[in-house]
Amino acid sequence: MKRKIEDAIREVFKMYGYLEIETPTVEYYELFAVKSGEEIRERMFEFEDKAGRRLVLRPEVTASVARVISTKLKAWPLPIRLGYIADCYRYDEPQWGRRRRFWQGGFELFGSKSPLADAEILQVSREVFNKIGLKEHFFKIGHVGILRKLLEEFKIDERTQDAVLSMLDRNMLDQAVDVMSNRGVEREAIDTIKELVQLEGRNHDRIFRRASEILSTWRKSQACLENLMEIVEVAKAGGVDSPMIVSPGLARGLEYYDGFIFEQGVPGVRVSFNGGGRYDRLVELFGGKPTPGVGCAIGITRIMQYILDESLEVPSPPKPEILLVGIPNVSAKYVARAAEKLRSMGLAVEVEVTGKRISTAIEYALKNGMKFVVIVGEREEREEKISLKNLETKAQIEVELSDSRKIMEALGEA
Repeated sequence: MKRKIEDAIREVFKMYGYLEIETPTVEYYELFAVKSGEEIRERMFEFEDKAGRRLVLRPEVTASVARVISTKLKAWPLPIRLGYIADCYRYDEPQWGRRRRFWQGGFELFGSKSPLADAEILQVSREVFNKIGLKEHFFKIGHVGILRKLLEEFKIDERTQDAVLSMLDRNMLDQAVDVMSNRGVEREAIDTIKELVQLEGRNHDRIFRRASEILSTWRKSQACLENLMEIVEVAKAGGVDSPMIVSPGLARGLEYYDGFIFEQGVPGVRVSFNGGGRYDRLVELFGGKPTPGVGCAIGITRIMQYILDESLEVPSPPKPEILLVGIPNVSAKYVARAAEKLRSMGLAVEVEVTGKRISTAIEYALKNGMKFVVIVGEREEREEKISLKNLETKAQIEVELSDSRKIMEALGEA
């Protein structure tokens, strides 16, 4: 199941031109402490190495990729499209949708501020979910700049902005209002934010019209709203036909987002299966030149758990076409030798290891879609042969174990 999801992600890497890279599992604490958000900082697995350096198991991957852009790839021409499939670690209380070790598949696009780049992240997300089979997915889309620009009007520093947005992301509206009030944000602005947080829906014209009315006196925030409108229109023109819930007051826990943001989920599940957004200052934060970026991280582990729980697909190993059965008194060595001979010819063989009778073994083979049963007993071992039974024609022949050509002929592979 995990491999199927990874294969779908890698197929989209290829379709859209993303180069897959790997980043270290063990990273410096400071890499994530700067802008990954309070919730992640509290849940990092951290420790010291023998040199006394403060290290962590990576809690997410975008910061690591941005560091690579700022150092090893700083001379590469833009845009740069990078993808990854990686395990991450957070000290969460294990529950549905949360694991201390989990896998993500990410798309990161650096070097463009165009709405085309933002829309592409929605396109690849839709493509991956459709390939996996989650065609009933939906997007929840916002723009963190709408709230940030409004708070900037009252000289609210970035650290406090981060705290407020983190609270809003965790549905702690009352606590966010208290922080804003204590920092001198006017009642009108607080009421504006409260109204934006509660405004969302699939009727895009109505939502954008109402949001524009709410933000009529906040010019910079309105510019961010217009940017969001354009991204939605470009994404729809680019084939993103998934339902989109527009949420002008949407916030996400990661502090490095400064523009378009989104979550992707499926009906009936409270947690999101994918999330991302724009982070135009992250590369610069790590010492690189100013480089806009946008990306997402698809929750492979969550999707896998959902599919298994919903019985959308029951995982089973692929069954070879040949079942090799040893009957009483044949030596285990000859069974192993016969299996190795067949496999050396490029044939996929499953060895029956539980002592089934021939009739039961044949029934098992038929149930699992196998085409042939190879039988070895005391006589076959003595004569260096195998008995090969075609389950479709019911024909059975004996063949010298050393005669590869006749074996292949009997299997119809010649």
